[in-house]
Amino acid sequence: MLGKGYVPRFLLSSLLSTLSWAPVVLLTGPRQSGKTTLCKAIQASNSLPHKYEYISFDDQANRDFAHDDPVGFVEQLPSYVILDEVQLVPEIYRQLKVAVDSHRVPGRFLLTGSARLSLMSELSDSLAGRMQLVELYPFSQSEIHHYSSEQYKRHTVGESENLRVTSILNQIFDNRLIVRESTQQPRLVRELSKRIVEGGYPEPRLLPTLDRQKWYQNYLRTITSRDVYELTSARHLEIVPRLAGIAAAHTAQLFNLADLGATLDLSRNTISEYVSILQNLFLFQYVPSWSSNELKRSVKAPKLHYLDTGFACALLNLDEDSLWKDRKRLGQMTETFVFQELTKLASWYENKLTIYHYRDRDRHEVDFVIEKSGSGIVAIEVKTRATVKEADFRGIHKLRQKSENFISGIVLYDGEWARSFGENLYALPLASLWLGV
Repeated sequence: MLGKGYVPRFLLSSLLSTLSWAPVVLLTGPRQSGKTTLCKAIQASNSLPHKYEYISFDDQANRDFAHDDPVGFVEQLPSYVILDEVQLVPEIYRQLKVAVDSHRVPGRFLLTGSARLSLMSELSDSLAGRMQLVELYPFSQSEIHHYSSEQYKRHTVGESENLRVTSILNQIFDNRLIVRESTQQPRLVRELSKRIVEGGYPEPRLLPTLDRQKWYQNYLRTITSRDVYELTSARHLEIVPRLAGIAAAHTAQLFNLADLGATLDLSRNTISEYVSILQNLFLFQYVPSWSSNELKRSVKAPKLHYLDTGFACALLNLDEDSLWKDRKRLGQMTETFVFQELTKLASWYENKLTIYHYRDRDRHEVDFVIEKSGSGIVAIEVKTRATVKEADFRGIHKLRQKSENFISGIVLYDGEWARSFGENLYALPLASLWLGV
């Protein structure tokens, strides 16, 4: 049963929709991001014509049964079932294919996993053409904000299934962005550093600083001893916490594999292997450089962004006060904070959105370039200042000159007012990401 503190997830309606037509749905995301709770919401749902049974492979008895007798295990499964942490039992993947092919009905299997599909290649191969992928991230600021409102708290699970998210990305890409310069929003000031160090993981975000840091230390140990050890051939496990900490310090920076390897005194091949593993376990993500046929001078290096600033800050022993005082680090973490929010907003959008960064050899930069396939791009620059200058749009202007599909350019800043800086160019408060415009 879902408890009183259940926070409805904006992904729920999309997940229910996918289950209504796909025979297999794989729900992936970081450990402790809320996948199991979301599955419980699916169990409680009245929107589907059937009910789901729930089986977790964190239960050793279930794992042993599936491992020792995959054919028998799959044959005795109920008609509609949730299989939690399916990456732990690759033995059943082929039998799931057999089951789907013998009785192909929508929503038959809802699988969850705490690793990206590239670490479960056997699953991808076995269920090709039968499985749809859905990703769940830790809480977004939008979910946190809406849950804190009294109206939102009164939603039942059933009502939350019908929530439709209208984010700033919907407004921009659907040509519904109307900027009213008379609309005032509160400055975040120190609230910004508070939100950054809390992050979005449901359990630790409300803990005191020291307890939150201990939680993340244990979380990293779990990833190392279970996921890295069980899902990969990597055996130098002592590398993992060192790499995680160094990557946290380099969030929002251009990613240089050689420099990272030199810091850890490891070969390029070794560091590449471990970086790929941690990326596939949702610790951080590459943001590729945006380019088009006209951008002949584009710098190709990707940027590295942590997927949760609370995690990154815990690894760097940063609390609200120390982050606020370190303005350089605050700038880094604010950019990553915006990245993680954009990533979550993009995951709810009905069409595929891809996030890039832009930097040319003349050092014109844009923090984020969001591309909707076939429809154009939106450029977003991030500032922690309370004022915006024309010069803050320099990189956006350069990008606009090189792109035929430019939609809008936005500077997010810690101010109170939305302002126009020319045709389709705006300065918007950071809080617009979750409060809207």
